Amino acid sequence: MPRPVHLVLSLLLGGGVVHAQPATPPALLDGLRLYVASFEPLPGETSLLAYARRETLEWTAFQNLYSVQVTDARAGTLDWRGHSATGGASVFTTLRAATYAAGGKSLLVVNREWCMAGACQTRTAFGWLDGGRLTAVKDTAVIPLIRDADFYAGPVPPCLRGVTLNVSYLPARQGGALSVMAVAPRAAQVACAQAGVAPEAVTRPLTLTWAPGAGKFRKGW
Repeated sequence: MPRPVHLVLSLLLGGGVVHAQPATPPALLDGLRLYVASFEPLPGETSLLAYARRETLEWTAFQNLYSVQVTDARAGTLDWRGHSATGGASVFTTLRAATYAAGGKSLLVVNREWCMAGACQTRTAFGWLDGGRLTAVKDTAVIPLIRDADFYAGPVPPCLRGVTLNVSYLPARQGGALSVMAVAPRAAQVACAQAGVAPEAVTRPLTLTWAPGAGKFRKGW
């Protein structure tokens, strides 16, 4: 069972001062709580969210699993990190979330990443938070079409030619933006490693900007 050391930090932009017990925007935590309550892990998932689901932990117990909690009160984003042991192996989970206002509702974006033995998996969920309810939406409803070619600023190395890239959406810490990272499939990662190529070095992150009036993200490149 995970045994976290509790540490809560709040980053106040501009002042550079760190305070305990941040004043988190209610909509963000309310939305995250709704997301956690309805969360369904992937088969074999070892993240802290999956652990909390299996153990049917309540909200406070779920929060306590994360030993480091960084919350940006001004931007309305959070970045929580925790560690657990599964089958004798260490698992590190990072939970990132943000809300994007659109009229009287907000889009909640939640990204979870869990790493074990040097291998990481990541998933992102989207949902509209409105009137105390969270309604899941597909990424295609709020994300513009992104092509694999958009991630390459130069020639595509042989180990990635013809490979369909996966993507990870990371809420930016400020500015109402969303970062999009290319993630090569496991087989391509192995092939690139054998060729001495780092996929993250030959692909570039993309930035999407939030359009409140449309309730969607727009390309920023």
